[in-house]
Amino acid sequence: MSSSNRPIFIVGANRSGTTLLRLVLNAHSRIAVPDELDYIRAYVINTPIADWQAPAVSDAVYAQYVDHWLSRWTSFLPELDPDRLRADILRHPPTIRAPYATVLQAWADHYGKARWGEKTPGNLFYADILVEMFPDAQFIYLVRDPRAGVASMQRVDFFPDDPIFNAMIRRKSFQVGRRILHDSVPPDQRTTLRYEDLVSAPEATVRTLCSFLQEPFEEGMLAFHRQADQYMRSDAAASFNHKATRPISADRTDSWRSELSSTAVALIERICADEMDAFGYDRSPAPIPVQTRIEWMLKRGYWAWQTWRHRDQRHYVVRYPMFGHTRNGLKQTVGQLLSLS
Repeated sequence: MSSSNRPIFIVGANRSGTTLLRLVLNAHSRIAVPDELDYIRAYVINTPIADWQAPAVSDAVYAQYVDHWLSRWTSFLPELDPDRLRADILRHPPTIRAPYATVLQAWADHYGKARWGEKTPGNLFYADILVEMFPDAQFIYLVRDPRAGVASMQRVDFFPDDPIFNAMIRRKSFQVGRRILHDSVPPDQRTTLRYEDLVSAPEATVRTLCSFLQEPFEEGMLAFHRQADQYMRSDAAASFNHKATRPISADRTDSWRSELSSTAVALIERICADEMDAFGYDRSPAPIPVQTRIEWMLKRGYWAWQTWRHRDQRHYVVRYPMFGHTRNGLKQTVGQLLSLS
């Protein structure tokens, strides 16, 4: 095994087990992976991400940018001193890379670890930018049965309560994000991992992953849950990611069978057919009622329209009900008129 300190990026569709994998890797004595920073896709200054090496902003605006991120990260990286980080970042020429790399390296240093990693699923759509910033980085692309992924998305409030939209979100990760990853990252710097393999054969799967990362396997990686709460935001550990703090188990791998209707399953299998075939997930397509087909057609058109409207955002997906913004705006307008009458 080498003593490489190469960055590690965990990417994939949301609700695919990326938090679980983050905690497993973070339990390694040489690897530090904090909670997701959601940095690359969340623009704050008006400059294209492709211009990360020389953003066209003044020193004052750049300093405000740095302050914004440090204040945002303070709550879930309390171990770090924001004043010291600020000084370290502003000591160098302004780049979009500097705050990201400085904070991640500082977090790894705090825990005495040689390598840092980062788990933001949406970084999949920016793999080309990340490999420019960190040319020797390694990428782990985590995939999961789309039916299980959609069922998980249905349980959290930051995705629409709509299996059609959620299936299309996953399809975009596969069709667009995966293509960016494969087109920009050399094959020897990326690997694909199935969530089902991780939970059904954890030791064998983690050993294979360690071989890819050129790190020795450590038994403690499978005991990550003993300290998982220490490395997660309290709101995540208590709600939408609470299962990730438990020992690895395959008990709920097929829970989607009882959580999704037969029509929802048929829709997901049809929408995500390419992904399921690519990663070996069996399909048994059931007929889709005519009324549901019409609903799917309307939502597909709405998705295409919204995607075109937000075409400058690679990672844009529809996260609200069809015409929800229009309906909410109309309700507010009516409410205001009634209050004035």
